Amino acid sequence: MGKGSLESFVARKAFGLAALSALGGSLAAQNPAMTPPPLGEWPGAEIVEGVAFQGDGSVTVSQGEGGIPVISFWRPILFREETRKPIAARMDCKVVASDGLYSADAFDPDALHEAIAETREEQGFEEIARLRDFAQHVKQLDVVSRRNDRRERHVLSYILVRDGARLVDIRRNCTFIYRGGISRPDVIPYVYRYTKVSFAFEPGDGSTARQDS
Repeated sequence: MGKGSLESFVARKAFGLAALSALGGSLAAQNPAMTPPPLGEWPGAEIVEGVAFQGDGSVTVSQGEGGIPVISFWRPILFREETRKPIAARMDCKVVASDGLYSADAFDPDALHEAIAETREEQGFEEIARLRDFAQHVKQLDVVSRRNDRRERHVLSYILVRDGARLVDIRRNCTFIYRGGISRPDVIPYVYRYTKVSFAFEPGDGSTARQDS
């Protein structure tokens, strides 16, 4: 991201997914102690040119295969936080991104997931739901699953963004580990409350830029 701060990057052209902003405030009864600070105070990093990840928690960056940045995020959370006996849990996420040439075939989150669905099933993941937020130039698929042999919930997100001739492919994989006291935790709202993806460009096919040039 160069010498500019992450805050400047986000403030200059924060263009987060509609789903992130729509679901970010869905937990109206949240514990005040778990309320996130202003977005500008969240740590984060650029994951691919023009795309930043931020999280309200611990954010570290390492190098993955081929030198791509791998974001690791974690924080404690509370289920049933509006009650007298909230359930303590932990949220861990890995986030990576890549970009390449846009094609209609590549702009299909469901097809990307189907390519690995059988392998995940063999690994013990039982799919619970698929949540879609598809727009013309941004598509997001959240796959919610569980592991039968342990108290875990998982949210694997595919976020595809068109930037003219470029297609940005973001993967966010979050794991929620908890003890007894709750059987069916709703984990999706926590993903949107505590993580954020922002763009320094306006998603589109490039036609507006060509007309203005």
